[in-house]
Amino acid sequence: MDQVIVSIIGGASLGGTYALIGLGLVLAFRATATFNFAHGQLMLLPAFIVAKWQTERAAPLGISIAFSLLVVAAVSILFYLLVLQKLTGLPHFMGVIATLGLAAVLDGAMALQFGSTQYTINIPFLPTGPVTVLGTRVSSTSLVLAGFTLVLAIAVATVLRTTRFGTQVRAAGQDAVLASQGGINVRRLYIVSWAMAGVLAGVAGLSYGATNVVSPSVVNLALLAFPAILLGGLDSIEGAVVGGIIVGIMQGFVATYWGGELTDVMTYLLLLAVLLVRPTGLFGTAEVTRV
Repeated sequence: MDQVIVSIIGGASLGGTYALIGLGLVLAFRATATFNFAHGQLMLLPAFIVAKWQTERAAPLGISIAFSLLVVAAVSILFYLLVLQKLTGLPHFMGVIATLGLAAVLDGAMALQFGSTQYTINIPFLPTGPVTVLGTRVSSTSLVLAGFTLVLAIAVATVLRTTRFGTQVRAAGQDAVLASQGGINVRRLYIVSWAMAGVLAGVAGLSYGATNVVSPSVVNLALLAFPAILLGGLDSIEGAVVGGIIVGIMQGFVATYWGGELTDVMTYLLLLAVLLVRPTGLFGTAEVTRV
């Protein structure tokens, strides 16, 4: 029983982070049909800024977090305005390649600015030490972060599903011309979507960095989130949350019972099994093609 509780709480913490990463990826994809391979770098950048400023005592934690999220939002907006917008009308893979270019640029910039130093982020108001849940002692930090990331992911998904803004994002993603003829400012919507995607990536990076070392390896976490959004459905807001939670908890059980080296293998096996039965993922939209 103890191992089950530890697996669920540890997996939920990771699943909440996956859900935030997935929401950012899906939001950018729904807006501009671009799969962002620089999402991991957008996670790492604010984590590096906050960790370095905290190490050098350059600014209070709240200011450094707010500044880092503004930076990552600005990078996302500039990338859309200066690059993606110019690729309108060209094949979609051009945008994907552009995100690989952004990833390379950010990798180089962060290597120059932060070097190979590993940092840690200390969140003073997070509880520390073990806490007892159903008779099992678990980390109170992991428990709080799991709750925070899951509540935030569900709140963002609810806003995108139930508000006028969310409806406009879905409309503009399906048919930009029709949406603009209906009075929607598509360009402004795309800018806001990319800014939100960047902020979600930043929050995910900061949340992960609060319990792990901040180093270039954080980028790999975004790659591990790809199976989660494909499992939930690449264009599905709620699928990003559900897929993230499923993959996170599954990895928690695999790491507890079989060892951490098998988590990636089991994750991709689960993804392949779901795609064999439902190629669009659990909540993805099936395209209708006339033949």
